[in-house]
Amino acid sequence: MYKTIVIHSRSTYWTNPELSEEMEVDSDDLAKELEDKCNELEKYGFSIISILPISSGSITNGNGYYHTESIIIVAHK
Repeated sequence: MYKTIVIHSRSTYWTNPELSEEMEVDSDDLAKELEDKCNELEKYGFSIISILPISSGSITNGNGYYHTESIIIVAHK
């Protein structure tokens, strides 16, 4: 049996929210949530197969940004 879990990242701030510039992902929060989910899966007998980052971004007038929008965990039992 396979199981997938998606963890969406949260941002800590925007330097210019009106123009969607300089978004920073809260990596400490994301790492803690990833650790919790992996430990939970292991507790229920799943083995982690892979952890995949999903990037997202935007380009406007030649300026752009990309960030880790979410993480997908794939596990097997």
